[in-house]
Amino acid sequence: MNGGDEVHVSIGEVKLGTGNDVLKSSLGSCVGIALLWKSKKRYALAHCLLSESPVSSLKINARYVSQAVPSLIALMKIRSTQDFSEVEAVLVGGSNMTAPLARDEKTLIGYQNVKAAEDYLKKYGIKVIYKDVGGDTGRKIRVFCETAEFKIDLIPRIEKVRGHG
Repeated sequence: MNGGDEVHVSIGEVKLGTGNDVLKSSLGSCVGIALLWKSKKRYALAHCLLSESPVSSLKINARYVSQAVPSLIALMKIRSTQDFSEVEAVLVGGSNMTAPLARDEKTLIGYQNVKAAEDYLKKYGIKVIYKDVGGDTGRKIRVFCETAEFKIDLIPRIEKVRGHG
C-alpha cells in the first residue's frame, strides 16, 4: 500500500478518489461507506452521521446514509445493473461511543447507521465485501486508489484515570 495524496472525508462528506489518492476518514458511531469499482479505477468514501434523512433530497450529501448511497452512485457514474454488480462496498464504524451499558443495541445510532447502509447497498445490488463495525471503539479507514486496497485501524479507547488528592 503506497502513500499518495491524502483526501480527508469529514462528517457528512462524500468524496471521489482516483490515481494515487488515499481517501481517509475517522469514524465512531458514524458509518463509513467505501465503494470500489476496480475495473473503472473509481473509488469513493462517504462519512455518514445518521441513518435516514427527514426530507428527500437529490443534493450530493453524506450526512445521512439515505443520501450517501445515491450520492456515491451518482458521483461514481454507476448506471446499469451490470455496473452495480462490478462495484464492491466496505462498511466501517457504527460503534457504540455514547452508551456503553445499552441493553438493546438496536436503539444505538451506530447500529442504525450500519443497518441502513446494509439495506441501501442491498437495494442497489452492491455487494459488501468487508465489514468492520460495532463494538465500542473508533476506527480509521484508508482507501488506496492506486492499488484498490483498503486498510482499517482501530482507534484505541483512552481511559481517563482520576487521582485522589
